[in-house]
Amino acid sequence: MLKHRVSCTLIAATLLASPLLVGWQVAPAAPAAPAAGKYLAADAIDVRALLPDPPAPHSPVSDGEIDIVLAAQADAAPASVARAASEDAMVVWLFADVLGRDFNASKMPKTAAFLKQIERDSKAVSDRAKAIWSRPRPYEQNPAIRLQIEKPGNNSYPSGHSTRAAVWAETLALFAPEKAEAIRARARLIGLDRIILGVHFPSDVAAGYSLGRAVTEAMKKDPAFQKDLEEARSEWKP
Repeated sequence: MLKHRVSCTLIAATLLASPLLVGWQVAPAAPAAPAAGKYLAADAIDVRALLPDPPAPHSPVSDGEIDIVLAAQADAAPASVARAASEDAMVVWLFADVLGRDFNASKMPKTAAFLKQIERDSKAVSDRAKAIWSRPRPYEQNPAIRLQIEKPGNNSYPSGHSTRAAVWAETLALFAPEKAEAIRARARLIGLDRIILGVHFPSDVAAGYSLGRAVTEAMKKDPAFQKDLEEARSEWKP
């Protein structure tokens, strides 16, 4: 069973509500040239249509989110901080918490290769989105927020970790539908942990979840995705 202590109900409520916030002000920038992907091109998702603009720095909404990040850091137990830090090196095998110790690369090489390609393609999409909005991270906007890990090298919105967590969760649910809700809960915890670390706002995380689900739905339409999915299924049979 997962044991965790995350911040108050306000954080969870904000995570659910933040994609619907209005009056956001950060102007999108011109994106870089798209990268080709096996299952999905980097520009295959119209992120401007899918996601709202993030709150402008020092706007009332952004300042409210900073208060939530500070509350999350103040409320986090040492074990939660340690778990969050361990997730920074984002690997799909974090979901072994739910799927069991047999969920590993040595026992599931086809699954490992499939999920690695999904990671590459989804990261290209989220990196492109980050370049569009160029939102500064929480610790860059308020020095009271403690950076708990090594400084990230890119922008805040949307959360790449949350995007990949959602993509992996939705894909893993195809292999283990009986554990789908527990898998998705583990993905949500990864997003909440990014807030504890001070590297993401709640709206970054919520946007990442939305983007990840959209990426998965788009990938599922690709014949190569379906072919590799079926090949990997052989490793999941009892």
